[in-house]
Amino acid sequence: MKKAFNYLVIGALLASSSTLTGAQAATAIKNGTPCTKAGATSVVKVKGLTKTYICHTNPATPTVSATSWTLKTCISYYAAAQGQQDGINQQMPLIAMMSEPDKSTYTNALNQTQVKLNAVIAAINAHHCRAGL
Repeated sequence: MKKAFNYLVIGALLASSSTLTGAQAATAIKNGTPCTKAGATSVVKVKGLTKTYICHTNPATPTVSATSWTLKTCISYYAAAQGQQDGINQQMPLIAMMSEPDKSTYTNALNQTQVKLNAVIAAINAHHCRAGL
């Protein structure tokens, strides 16, 4: 009986050490972890926070065409930032056709908008798109 109990305890210890805890399983999916099924989603809970990942190319790394797990917020925030960039790009030719002093005034305003957008994109890259998040 004592021998059977020892085997049971040893078996339980081995079983518990071979399974992933919630935190360990959650760390298996991060930004940049390769995935194969484009469009697949995975919801991971880490320290009470729920994160949604999509098997997608990371928009912050345009030279890498392979799909990897990417935070959904990275993809959506990057798309919104790209929309803003498109708006800035569309305004440039219009401003170029203006006469002074409007041309200088609107060029300065557009340049300030571009600087702010660049800061937002840097924050998106650092806090939502960086590998390992």
